Amino acid sequence: MQRSGRLSWSNQKDIAAALLAVHPAADRLSLSHEGLLDLILALPGFADAAVPPQPECLDHILWTWMRLADSGGGGTREPSRL
Repeated sequence: MQRSGRLSWSNQKDIAAALLAVHPAADRLSLSHEGLLDLILALPGFADAAVPPQPECLDHILWTWMRLADSGGGGTREPSRL
């Protein structure tokens, strides 16, 4: 997440990581854009306009959130050694 603790639409990966941290068990597949927007606006540290600058922002955040969840949180992982 951002070092300053402030989230904005320009930091979509940070928003996705914050969503994963706050809502790890959320049903992301059935989440509407309105529901996603509500979750984002309620995130601690979110300090931007209530409407994303482009409609695609929500899709990008949702897919990033899914990828982070599938990869175990999005942190860097050491390559496995045989």
